[in-house]
Amino acid sequence: MATERQVVEVDIVTNENRKSDYFGKKYGRIHYTEPINMRGVCDMINSNGSPWTRDIIDGVFIRYRNCVVDLLSQGIGVKIDGLGTLRPTLENAHGGADSVEDFNVNEHITGVHVRFIPEGDELDRITSREMKKKCVLRKTYEVEYREITVDGKPKKIPIYVPIKGNKPDPEPGPEP
Repeated sequence: MATERQVVEVDIVTNENRKSDYFGKKYGRIHYTEPINMRGVCDMINSNGSPWTRDIIDGVFIRYRNCVVDLLSQGIGVKIDGLGTLRPTLENAHGGADSVEDFNVNEHITGVHVRFIPEGDELDRITSREMKKKCVLRKTYEVEYREITVDGKPKKIPIYVPIKGNKPDPEPGPEP
């Protein structure tokens, strides 16, 4: 597994919300690539010195996933040690019910979501600030949006303009 700090590419985007006090300001966002699927993770585990073959690792992941989905569908959260907790949450209809008697789960609950809560203990902390310490952030692209027409409807598409001098910004000094 990766033990050194990895480069995370950052796109610079412009706030285009004219109602915002921060209209026109620049913000960073992760330059997203295609996520690695479970088979890719199995290959990565296998190539990093695992004694098990990819098909065995894949089988364990499939069983694990099925168990996690089963537990979440029963309203039971699942803690993945060193990573975080998956917890089911409810989406309620706008407006709610006037009383307990009026509340109908089929009408008033519109969805069940899965929430991820990062690990927070001292050894495995992956909170936002701890994750930032594990990354090297590098400005990669400025994202400009161009409006095109698709099926008679306007659509904005991102245009990625490479940022010159594509080096990580200097690291901040030690915290006081």
